[in-house]
Amino acid sequence: MTFLNDQQHECEPVAPVFRPGDFKGREGLVRNMLRRLERGESLSLVGGPKLGKTSLLLHLAWQLNQAGPSSKSTGPSALYVDVADETVWKRFHSRPPNPETILLLDNCDLLVEGKTRSLSDIDLLPGGSTVFAGGRAWREVVRGGDLPHTLKSIPLAVFLEKEAQQLISPDLSTEQHATVHTYAGTHPYLFKLLQAELLRGGNRIRPEQVVNDVKLSFSSFFQDCVNQLREPLEHQVLTSVIEADKPVNPREVARAVGLPTIKPVADTLCAMGLINRWIRDEEATLSAGSRLFNEWYRETLAS
Repeated sequence: MTFLNDQQHECEPVAPVFRPGDFKGREGLVRNMLRRLERGESLSLVGGPKLGKTSLLLHLAWQLNQAGPSSKSTGPSALYVDVADETVWKRFHSRPPNPETILLLDNCDLLVEGKTRSLSDIDLLPGGSTVFAGGRAWREVVRGGDLPHTLKSIPLAVFLEKEAQQLISPDLSTEQHATVHTYAGTHPYLFKLLQAELLRGGNRIRPEQVVNDVKLSFSSFFQDCVNQLREPLEHQVLTSVIEADKPVNPREVARAVGLPTIKPVADTLCAMGLINRWIRDEEATLSAGSRLFNEWYRETLAS
């Protein structure tokens, strides 16, 4: 795996949700992205805080570099670059990689904010495939269509239920397993941390006590998620889905907020990891799957 840093050696960013060697879930998405990159396409990976964008980029770099450099290139097949690291970003532009190198750019919201980097920097990129990963600000720029690159949008969401099942530790008791499912839902970050705390407590601590102990530690993360929302309607739809307390048809939510459709809003909330969208019994449904987040939202914002 190759990353850009002072010595050009292996270096992972801080605490990705799942490291490349332990990467589970999203296999179908990984295959789709690899096929597109190998065809020369550029992609926009968008998701809310701690949905796994960094982990996915690291895994893509690992996969692409398994076969070694391409026959046309003297460098790596893929290069991970954290846009949030100003030193790395400046060095990257001073020593650009070969044009055949696939670039994996993380934290692209900073290109939009334009403080120390800007969208004009994108014009300096080599002509190969690139994955731009970011959150709400980056999503809006891509949707505006003003970029020099043509990008295929790849929205992240919470794990599918079958993906989350791959991550359940066999050391969890039945009660602990149910606690993870109920309180974390299938959000990667909540799932990982709550499961880790339950395993650390073992059978000595009741699952309910573990949940109470971790609630406060999630507050700043939950606030980061909510900060991605910009319109009152987004809060109205989110509140309606949370209050339903069960999978609900989008048409019911639309009627509750007085609109013919809520699809654009639901797309945003799903991409930010705040609600889930599933097909159940051949019916489209929306749900707010994390009781930890739902309780915090009610207590903090909806009261």
